[in-house]
Amino acid sequence: MDFFDHQARARRRTLLLVLYFLAALTAVAAAVDLGAWLLVRWLRPELGLIDWLTSENGLWITVATLAVLIGGSLRKAWQLREGGPALARLLGAREVSANPEDAGERRLRNVVEEMSIAAGAYLPRLHVLPREDRINAFVAGLTPSRTVLVVTRGALEQLDRDELQGVVAHEFSHILNADMRLNLRLLAALAGILAIGKVGEFLLHFSAGDGHRRGNAPFAVGGLVLIAIGYAGLFFGRLIKAAISRQRERLADASAVQFTRRPDGLAGALIKIRNGPGSYLHSLHAEDLSHMAFAETLGLRWRRLLATHPSIKQRLTDLGADWPARARARRRRPSAESDAAPSRRIGRLDDANLGYARSLLESLPGDLRQALHTQEGAECVLYTLALGPVAPPPALRTGRRGELVERVRGLGTRLRLPLLDLALATLTQAPADRRPVILRQLRAITRQRSQEDLLCWALGAMARQALADTGRRGPKPDIHRLSAVAGEIQVVFSALAWAGDSARTTALAAFQRATRGLLPAGRLLLPPDRCPAPRMEAAVARLARLTPLLKAPLIDAAADLVLSDGQVQVAEAELLRALCTLLECPMPPLFSQPLNNI
Repeated sequence: MDFFDHQARARRRTLLLVLYFLAALTAVAAAVDLGAWLLVRWLRPELGLIDWLTSENGLWITVATLAVLIGGSLRKAWQLREGGPALARLLGAREVSANPEDAGERRLRNVVEEMSIAAGAYLPRLHVLPREDRINAFVAGLTPSRTVLVVTRGALEQLDRDELQGVVAHEFSHILNADMRLNLRLLAALAGILAIGKVGEFLLHFSAGDGHRRGNAPFAVGGLVLIAIGYAGLFFGRLIKAAISRQRERLADASAVQFTRRPDGLAGALIKIRNGPGSYLHSLHAEDLSHMAFAETLGLRWRRLLATHPSIKQRLTDLGADWPARARARRRRPSAESDAAPSRRIGRLDDANLGYARSLLESLPGDLRQALHTQEGAECVLYTLALGPVAPPPALRTGRRGELVERVRGLGTRLRLPLLDLALATLTQAPADRRPVILRQLRAITRQRSQEDLLCWALGAMARQALADTGRRGPKPDIHRLSAVAGEIQVVFSALAWAGDSARTTALAAFQRATRGLLPAGRLLLPPDRCPAPRMEAAVARLARLTPLLKAPLIDAAADLVLSDGQVQVAEAELLRALCTLLECPMPPLFSQPLNNI
């Protein structure tokens, strides 16, 4: 996405929409004149429209209408004459002190201070809406030097630092792009249009005040006409305001990424709004803030027409083609138990994973580790792992090889993945003419078992990839839509769902939860016999052709499925590891405790 081109186009379209808004104000005045003419013509049928418009009464109606429009706008503008601070007081926002005790408020101040220095802008006055538990924020002010940044309590409690920085950067773009004054003017203009309807309500109540008063009918009809015109004008005013705001919000998202150079934070905040409690406000002034806030402040019946923001899906798509799929896949356990998105850990190391690996290595007997550093020992371990419970061939039953087979089998399944890693590390250094021999022997040993045993296939697939010809190029990433591989996703995720011990009772629910948003309607969990090793191998080979941005949500969803019951079985870990390895995505452990034996 070219953010600079996006900004230029958004600015041009916003100018056009402002002109449309001014046209709407003119249309309201014209509609009042037309309504007055129809009402008068009811009493004087001979009166023509031109005659009415040029008459003294017609001119007075026009002047009165403009006076109401301008007066209503000026009244609202007077209420907000101080700009941001006045709006913050109207909402009951609490100002954040210079040295706050609350951790969330300290984090907010630190983020805003960093952004202000980086942007060369004045530090906004910070306020919190203490009774709003959903995620939202807005800026208001008449000039960049007198700005207020207001965030909800929910934003402070639910967003991490990167996500909060993305929201703040979005709001800073409104400051730097001169959106704040326009936002206040739009608010005042809508108040002027609404004033026409208020006058109509007054006339209607006046006509009903004395039921015996003669001549009340014109007041009642006039009141109904003005109410209809006022609220019709308000509808179209909101329509144009929403279109203006949608363009400004897209510009602000683009600018936020330009400021931070990291779309992850902004996307994370949008995903939490989408998957969490949302962004709607409880305040009575939610409508007034609808075009100013970070996200939607209220729900509307004609959402597509009146929404003041692009949909969350559209905003995520603007940030990157993979983000909507990530959002659908990232419906994880409660935040207190959840890990970072697995796809964000691809290719990274941290202390927890290093400590876990160290503990596993220390649990291996010293002589076994020494044997794994020899080509003969590594081959023997590889064949033993691939055989599983099947009796080994005669060549692996006697002598040192027989002892090594029994030693590996005595360790159980918990250390199968670390043993495979160590064995393959040694075998990748084998002579080029020896590696094809190892692969042929591996296929011969596992030919029958791997047709039905997915664990055997997983180990063999990782070995074949590691020992294949190093000059062979990987698959070309030429698949750009997840819908193009729906069948393959169905096969792989069905296999993952059936891999755990408790799969009989949880497979269906885990599959549906993990594939929500990845698969179209009608793709159901396949029975185990529909996911044999040959079909799995073909499916994973096709998934490897996905573009890198689409592999991330796929891995997130697969990890969610494996972690859905709160524990990782060896069978699940090996299938997930095979999937990530064959997709050329090195996945660190998703666990901090030893795997459960199968």
